[in-house]
Amino acid sequence: MVSESRGNIVFNVLTTLWTRYRLQTTVFTIFCGLWLIFYAISPSSFARPFTYTAILSVAPFTIIPALSLTYVIITGEMDLSFPSIMALGAWVLTVTWHAFGPTPLGLILALLAGLMAGFINGVLVTKCHIPSLIATIGTMFVWRGFVLIATGGFSISIGMWRGTPIYQALVGRFGGIPIQIVWAVVIAVILWIFLNLHKFGAHVYYTGDNRVAAQMLGINTDRVIITVFMIHGMLSAFAGVLVALEMGSFWPALGEIYLLESIAAVVVGGTPITGGTGTIFGTFIGGLILKWIETGILAVGVTGFWIKLVYGLVIIIALIAQVIIRKREIRRMKIIGA
Repeated sequence: MVSESRGNIVFNVLTTLWTRYRLQTTVFTIFCGLWLIFYAISPSSFARPFTYTAILSVAPFTIIPALSLTYVIITGEMDLSFPSIMALGAWVLTVTWHAFGPTPLGLILALLAGLMAGFINGVLVTKCHIPSLIATIGTMFVWRGFVLIATGGFSISIGMWRGTPIYQALVGRFGGIPIQIVWAVVIAVILWIFLNLHKFGAHVYYTGDNRVAAQMLGINTDRVIITVFMIHGMLSAFAGVLVALEMGSFWPALGEIYLLESIAAVVVGGTPITGGTGTIFGTFIGGLILKWIETGILAVGVTGFWIKLVYGLVIIIALIAQVIIRKREIRRMKIIGA
């Protein structure tokens, strides 16, 4: 009898978790399924620690801007300028370090540059009433053009500072684990806490779900949107800094390859473009899924041209799963309401 009661308790707990975190569980299941497939096809590659170290060293460059982009998309907005902000932040750090050496000042100024760029995006959207898609296309060209003019299109080396304390603290290795993945986890945890356990997160959800109703509740939706864009700008600049440090060089096109990857990570992770709902955990796993696909395809010896095709298939499968889950949730709510 005792074992049966314990079994019922475990079953009820698992059922509750599945009901509450159905979308996140689905995304995680897709991730595990892909890992099993690639491991079965190429066990020699996925049994090597180096493979996972390589994935964890580059995945944060997609994941970190995707995490803050999740906030933006939940509010019902979009930001296409963050790759240019990544380049702007990395350029500010590079110039500062060349002038004053590898000090925290470079990182602080880079984060402030991202914060300022995000603030401008937020003001354009809320105060100038420009659709975020259009506004951020404009600022995307502005920041990229500024970096190109400032550098003359040439790259700048920063690899000479490898081994310095700040360099190691940002992209070093701890027990073989890339520090940048630790930063990604810390940022994900902080953003998850604010989104799910703080009133600011509730305001983000309300703003994306029904902006007029949120304003009637006394929520300053303009402030919420500006704040969200500022957070996204700052974290995008931070991601750009990590990319430049990991590669040992700044180049004017830095960040461009992460535009579609980060947006795809958000979508695959279960955050719809329509806003009003989203998940930080899903975005984190979504970013890992994309890097898992890229590494897996190359590891099994298939040409890299297949990567985009598989990306597209996974995105479509994830979207179909989201639609099915949401339809079931709506049907269940109707039954409860009846």
